[in-house]
Amino acid sequence: MSAANLTQTYQPSTFLERGVAMPFTTPMLAGARARPDTREGLEVILPNPSGGRGVYILPWAGVRELCRPTVHDARLQQLVAELKVVTPSLIRRLARQVAAEGLAGREAQEAAAAISETDRQDQMVANFQLLMALVEQVAPNRGASLAPDRSRLAELEGRAKQTIADIAPSIGWPPETVAAGLEELAGIFMGIGMGATIEQARVPKLLRALIAVQAETAAWAEQHDDDAGQAAGMVAAVAGVTIECAHASLADARLMARGVAALLREWGRGPERIGTRVGRSDWLMDGWEQICLIWAAAENAPARRLALDEMAMLVPVLPREASEWLGAAVETDSAARFRRSVSLNQDWRTGAAVFEQIARNEQLRAQAA
Repeated sequence: MSAANLTQTYQPSTFLERGVAMPFTTPMLAGARARPDTREGLEVILPNPSGGRGVYILPWAGVRELCRPTVHDARLQQLVAELKVVTPSLIRRLARQVAAEGLAGREAQEAAAAISETDRQDQMVANFQLLMALVEQVAPNRGASLAPDRSRLAELEGRAKQTIADIAPSIGWPPETVAAGLEELAGIFMGIGMGATIEQARVPKLLRALIAVQAETAAWAEQHDDDAGQAAGMVAAVAGVTIECAHASLADARLMARGVAALLREWGRGPERIGTRVGRSDWLMDGWEQICLIWAAAENAPARRLALDEMAMLVPVLPREASEWLGAAVETDSAARFRRSVSLNQDWRTGAAVFEQIARNEQLRAQAA
């Protein structure tokens, strides 16, 4: 690992410092995260393959010195290298682009196309919900709203254009500016859901999956007094704190959505603050989808023991920034304490053949949102 630097102490202060989870399919790159380099470009953070404390930090181009990535990973690495900033949503978008090119298999290709269409519909529905909330605030007598039915999206679009033209004078903005603001806000809010669509939104769905994993791993930890039980206990502990923080972040974001007129004015001054605040839950959940999918794929006790080994290596470290977001002290070093207790040179890889692992990872890509 000539290109890598092993950092023994790894307790990031911010989520950006922690980096964004990379959906690589190469087994050697499991748990990789991308973050901005302090000098230029990006760098990769890799968990210590022994499962012990510390992480390897290497330049973005150094991945090829560490291992031979799959074609999928090489293409994703190429696209991500062009980014100026990294966020979970940007990485997901590029990962879907690579999957749509067929580089993670046919199932992932078909899933990427389906998710892209779902995202388009979700944004349109969120756009209309924001518009109806705006109408209630600035022009409540404009008439009854139209329910955001997915089967009537063309009708929604036509109704939205007319409604924007009607209420724009009440806001003092041209209709085009109001429409642009609502569209951008819809892109920001669609992941957390609004109104009747909350249960179908990405973050709430992932949060429900994590709640189930937290309960099941906590139960496993109570029933097994061994290494797998310790790993399950750590997963459950970090998941529990993450769930608490995600609930608080979602509540804060949805509170913002109640005042659409104020949101539009904030967007007019600069959308960055809104995107950062609403995106907190996305950062909190980043990396947990893979863990939930690994657990769901383990169908019996031996498979779950292997899954727990892998999950323990992938559990995201909670940055100290989580306490600032929540406005209260948050336990952020459970994963670090657990990894310090792992015996030196203990192998935390599953031992499965490389090609089997790649195939499994491609199947998980097909299931990822």
